[in-house]
Amino acid sequence: LAKAQVPAQAPLGYLDHHLCLAAAVFHPPYLSATMAVSTGDHAGYLHFTGDEPMLRVQKQKAVHSARWALGCFASVAAAFTVGRQTAPSVNIGAPVQMPADAPWSPWVPQLFQPVLQPAYTNEPLAKSAVRRFDMYLMTQAAFATPAVKTLNVEQWLAPDFLYETVGFATSRTPRGWCESGEEDQFRRTFNESVFSQMLFLGTDDMASTTSYGNVFWGSDLLGVPAPNNWVYFRVADFYAARKISPVAAQLYYNFMIIDFADLFLRVGRPVLPPAALPEGLVLTAAANDGVPAPLSVVAKEQDAATALKVAKAALHEDWIGSGDGAGTKQWRSHWHSNLTFYGPGGIGRAHGVEQYRQHVLEPFRAAFDDRSLDTKIFGCEGNYCGAFGELSGRHVGPWLGLEASGKILAIRFAIQWRVVDGLVQEGWALFDIPAVFKQLDLDFFAMAAAARPQIHS
Repeated sequence: LAKAQVPAQAPLGYLDHHLCLAAAVFHPPYLSATMAVSTGDHAGYLHFTGDEPMLRVQKQKAVHSARWALGCFASVAAAFTVGRQTAPSVNIGAPVQMPADAPWSPWVPQLFQPVLQPAYTNEPLAKSAVRRFDMYLMTQAAFATPAVKTLNVEQWLAPDFLYETVGFATSRTPRGWCESGEEDQFRRTFNESVFSQMLFLGTDDMASTTSYGNVFWGSDLLGVPAPNNWVYFRVADFYAARKISPVAAQLYYNFMIIDFADLFLRVGRPVLPPAALPEGLVLTAAANDGVPAPLSVVAKEQDAATALKVAKAALHEDWIGSGDGAGTKQWRSHWHSNLTFYGPGGIGRAHGVEQYRQHVLEPFRAAFDDRSLDTKIFGCEGNYCGAFGELSGRHVGPWLGLEASGKILAIRFAIQWRVVDGLVQEGWALFDIPAVFKQLDLDFFAMAAAARPQIHS
């Protein structure tokens, strides 16, 4: 009552009846006085001067205990009865309906509105949409029904949203993604998960992230038996967005790729032969640009135009160029001597230009002739750039343990770069390796499922 700041003299009607019941339940020494006032003359006044002595219990201990127990029971029973009579009828299993013109109601789910740090308030529009979308997924989505989840994600996903990924089925529309796409399968397979973003760059019309997940793999994944243990894997996303107002954008496309080659290696079911380079460890940028990098307030101070030019050269010359003669000199010109390249499982991590040339580029160029490039998403924020698209070429030599087939193969890629002083100092890349296997009539996931589990010490 003191916390409620009740005036020194107040009509009984001033006090909510719930407050009286609460006082009876949680302050048993005052039970008799409270109940007496509650049933007394409503025109009377309650006096709270702060000087009154404690109400003394004059009766024997047994009588006092009985009254206390009876009063508590009566108070709780009364509150329960009132609640039963005043509570609206709710069908727990019914789908949530939320008309656009419906007034606010405590019984209608309210849309999640993330509270952002001030440093995030002026991010590029696509990046801002992804940030809000991700915050909902990481903090709220696991506890929501598909209907409530759909209502929320429609804030950031366009009605024509298309979601493509590796291994899981393609889904269309926000509802399709929530109810029958990878989101539903993923949460059933990895019912406990924590994701940490390493890279997060964006513009007004694109965004890209690289993250790693620590997840509990508790049920079969695409036919691969669960190890029933915590595992780690790397994932990259690329988004395309369109502006819907001067201050907001919606995502209409998302490509998500998991490093399945490394994941299956980690659980003792390798599909690819061992890489010549170290595998597994992938780090965020070796710079104080924020984690995930870059913070937009930091990126604004960087030269995005130069980074875009250098990243485009790295993409074309490294993966489409010949690498011979003048070409070798040209591709060397955009890589820093102290570069680090984080490739997927089966390729590994390269330090320095020579490791990158010998173990990453040369095997790819020797395996594919007549290479071409179809870039679907490309953008830079400050000195961080990202590209998603498809490489194609005639398969004329071995690559990742696959012997030459003579077929034209398409390889989806997700690549990011950090440019320093006009040179690429770090690169991160993932390739859709399961799709390459499928084009050769091989089932990457069935091969992982059939692999005899190897126990690593």
